[in-house]
Amino acid sequence: MQVISTVLFNQFIVGIPMNLLAYKVMTYRGIVPNRELPTFHWVLLELAVCILVEEIGFYYSHRFLHNKHIYKFIHKQHHEWTAPISVTAVYCHPIEHIFSNLLPPFLGVLIMGSHVATAWLWFSLAILSTLNAHSGYHLPFFPSPAQRARRFPAVFHFGQNVFRAGFPLRHRMVHHI
Repeated sequence: MQVISTVLFNQFIVGIPMNLLAYKVMTYRGIVPNRELPTFHWVLLELAVCILVEEIGFYYSHRFLHNKHIYKFIHKQHHEWTAPISVTAVYCHPIEHIFSNLLPPFLGVLIMGSHVATAWLWFSLAILSTLNAHSGYHLPFFPSPAQRARRFPAVFHFGQNVFRAGFPLRHRMVHHI
């Protein structure tokens, strides 16, 4: 029950105000939701930028949360569950939810000034990928925890000092920046 109440708190009490703030930031930048749809190629470019920005943002926020002075106060909650269950993707401290789950995916949209349809597509793909990564299953076309485990022996959630970017290639890129 603790998982469900924490996830609902993060989704509604933290998530809704953050979405309203994100909307205000986008409109302040002059990005209106009712403009013409972008071309297919522009959407692909925006998605590529969003993926790159999210990977860098998530990696460094996750790495920061594994700092020995911060881990026990904020990020340890997320690692209480070692079994792969999708709902635990958002089972975390509200500060972690903002800085690791909400902000990194939004930054690419903000940088690119994405159309609302592109933003929805990106957020849907990011959420599905995160749920898949926490599920323990391998779904086609999503990065698989099992594939990552073969390439990187430290498996997700089994240790305090495991911080990875989502895809192995991007993990190597981000890890060495």
